[in-house]
Amino acid sequence: MVKKRLLVLTPRLPYPTVGGDRVRILHLCRALSSQFELTLLSLCATRGEMHTTIDDGLFSTIERVYLPRWRSYLSTALSLPTSRPLQLAYYESAEFRSRVNSLLPEHDLVLAHLVRTGQYVENWPGPKVLEMTDAISMSYMRDRVLPGTYNWKKMIYRVEQHRLMTYERSTLQRFDRVWLTSSVDRKFLDPFNRGAIDVIPNGADLETLTFRPPARDANVIVFVANMASLQNQDACHYFIRHILPAVKAKANIVFRIVGNCPDVVQKKFMKYPGVLMTGRIERIQDGVAGAFCGVCPVRGGAGIQNKILEYFAMGLPCVSSIAGLSGVDAQPGRDLLAYRDPDEAARQILLLYSDPALRIKMAVAANALVRRKYDWNTAYKALLDSCSRIDLAQPLVGETCELPVSRFAPHRGRTKDQIYSSGLPGIVE
Repeated sequence: MVKKRLLVLTPRLPYPTVGGDRVRILHLCRALSSQFELTLLSLCATRGEMHTTIDDGLFSTIERVYLPRWRSYLSTALSLPTSRPLQLAYYESAEFRSRVNSLLPEHDLVLAHLVRTGQYVENWPGPKVLEMTDAISMSYMRDRVLPGTYNWKKMIYRVEQHRLMTYERSTLQRFDRVWLTSSVDRKFLDPFNRGAIDVIPNGADLETLTFRPPARDANVIVFVANMASLQNQDACHYFIRHILPAVKAKANIVFRIVGNCPDVVQKKFMKYPGVLMTGRIERIQDGVAGAFCGVCPVRGGAGIQNKILEYFAMGLPCVSSIAGLSGVDAQPGRDLLAYRDPDEAARQILLLYSDPALRIKMAVAANALVRRKYDWNTAYKALLDSCSRIDLAQPLVGETCELPVSRFAPHRGRTKDQIYSSGLPGIVE
């Protein structure tokens, strides 16, 4: 059977696989490759990304468009006086738009990763999916009220949150399917359940993240994260300043940050006593040796915190903030411990440290949960079920387009060839 062709649009090259967004889109593409032949079109912020070697065979064709950061900054600045979301302006590229328009007629379906690339196909009359992942505007809404964050960040969140929320909610109606990682994000974006939204959670790689319950004499707290993320940096600063001192006052405990970390960020955290950093490592398991628990002290954000799923898979009891837990369907007290303030967090960590039996009991329960609900194979099935609800037999080249939304009224009665030749409109009309 000849596979149909799927065009995948990403705002940044998903290689190397660093960060939750890259992990997710590559997993989704692996699932889709069973039914589609995949073409990747990606923006690249550096010349190095333009020449990164990719040989995993996932995509039959890979195309890249260079979008230097200075141009993104300029586009963002020019959008400040307008109502256009800065997320869209930052990833605006005329060359990318041109390549999208050229490739669309050659494919049966298009998958846009995040609203950053969804803007390029929101007016496309053919079958299309928006892999939204989470509600970025909800993350901004939470982050803007956090105490202790820098003023310039709060200013950006204040400018962006409402315009982005308006855009995110309106764009739901323009795609055949929209994919989100959690029901919390879906309820925020679509409170009346009017959109074609499927909740497809992230998964844990259970084949590589093997279960290994913590040793009785373990004395390390770990935080597994991509430290290029401002959200993760804030979480670590908060944990080190407000939670760790109370823990270290009662026990000889070390805090270890595991994962990719820019040099400038690593230097800042290495100044704290009792804080260790692994930097980027090939195997997460190597970074959590000697740990008795993992923490998720994030204070804002949206979607699923992958680090919690990874702790569950590896047999690490987790202590999480309420905000960090919001996207995960876990029961506090059974699968993990959840806190509302620093004092409660310190007490929970010390409880796990002093009670090896509790650690093992919680690790077993959490591992059973991740195998039941957050295996990537389960996500793959949900993904393919969602695709089966998309009509890929819509009229294509040479046939009249009767578009279902009034927004596309200028194209009514025109053939696809005519639409292609005139170009598709952008988000700013």
